[in-house]
Amino acid sequence: MIAKDGAREELTRWRERLVALSHRIHANPEVAFEEEQSARWTAEALSEAGFAVESGICDLPTAFVARTGSGPLHIAICAEYDCLPAIGHACGHNVIAAMAVGAAIAAAKVADDVGLRLS
Repeated sequence: MIAKDGAREELTRWRERLVALSHRIHANPEVAFEEEQSARWTAEALSEAGFAVESGICDLPTAFVARTGSGPLHIAICAEYDCLPAIGHACGHNVIAAMAVGAAIAAAKVADDVGLRLS
């Protein structure tokens, strides 16, 4: 299978869950450093996809790192899931979080085949 096709298929398989993650974060806005639910839901999605998740990194209870792959090329994908005070997710961080999870899951599908290490 062509790597691109494998990544696309995995993303298609996760599509509804990624949209639901975005909607769930949007419906439960949490400001910076208080986004406990959003961090947990995002980390859980990556764990379900097979990532090794380490929560509470850098002395921040709402920060985590999720890792997979064993290749020499290391790629980091960052997600934001905090909201703005008083106006919620007008910044779109709920969408950014879901897209980051989707990108990571798609890349993870082919990581070992193409020599990637993801976090």
